[in-house]
Amino acid sequence: MQLAELEQHLKKHGLPALLSVFGDTPLLLDDALQLVRAQARAQGIDERTRFIQDQQFDWSQLIEQGANFGLFSNLRLVELELPDAKPGREGAEALKQYCAELPDDQILVITGPKLKQEQLKAKWFQLLQQAGPVVQANSPDRRQLPNFIQQRSQRHNVSLTSDAVQLLADWFEGNLLALDQELQKLALTDLPQPLTPQAIMDAAQDQSRFTVFALQEAILAGDLKSALKRLQRLLEEEAEIAILNWMLQRELQKLERLQQGNLGSRELMSLGIWRNQEGAYQAFAKRISREHLARLSRLLVRLEYAFKRDSGEDFATLYCHAVVLLCAPAKEPEFISSCYA
Repeated sequence: MQLAELEQHLKKHGLPALLSVFGDTPLLLDDALQLVRAQARAQGIDERTRFIQDQQFDWSQLIEQGANFGLFSNLRLVELELPDAKPGREGAEALKQYCAELPDDQILVITGPKLKQEQLKAKWFQLLQQAGPVVQANSPDRRQLPNFIQQRSQRHNVSLTSDAVQLLADWFEGNLLALDQELQKLALTDLPQPLTPQAIMDAAQDQSRFTVFALQEAILAGDLKSALKRLQRLLEEEAEIAILNWMLQRELQKLERLQQGNLGSRELMSLGIWRNQEGAYQAFAKRISREHLARLSRLLVRLEYAFKRDSGEDFATLYCHAVVLLCAPAKEPEFISSCYA
């Protein structure tokens, strides 16, 4: 079952004795839990217990919960999070025992990350499938993302033009939590709706916060001073490294495609380049040579190693180097001599 089907399923059938939800996005996993909790309240269930499978978790608690009756209601809701979706031998045996005789007084909701192929074949997961519905709560792909944004914006009473939807898709692809936070902020503004791309960009600037996208704008303009200032603010605010890396990788991909030439408006749009940005990006592609792009590509690999494998290189120095390459490649030798000496 897909997450989009869950609400109607619960309204029609009520809460099952066992429900499992697995997905690659915390926001959507939380959406599923909120739907379950709302349905529990509608069914008069006011007792809820939550467990997380960590080093202190005792699987016997799950069995004990099923053996005890609720004090104030006939039913209780129990949530069990499997952070790695690896219950282990003890957990697999506990789930087997639980599924063999589902308690009458308890609703169990199991949540966890998107399962790998070997996990899908595991006996414990097959038992969950047999005992109750399994919900897939995965991120929409790029083609589905605009429709997701439209639905999400309606939830927050925000109306968007189609171009604004595409802008948000370009900004927040791969980061649905940040997308949802942005929509919540837009809902608090008094801007006329439907919101246009320009209104959204102006609102981001009016919030006076140095976002990754503000850094992107400075890089596009070749404004080294502003870009370094915005980068410094992001690093001071401990911005999520993965998002910074993602933005720089996207810019590299755009420049590589632009330097191949002969791109029409539709192809530019698919890269996340708007009509009013085409001139700036063409100038951007001419500002930086293929040799510089190759060096940037190697630099981003070093950033990934520093981020994922703790290579020991300094994040701030690597990011500054990348910004210099993108904004003023002619100044790279000066930067290298002063920062890597």
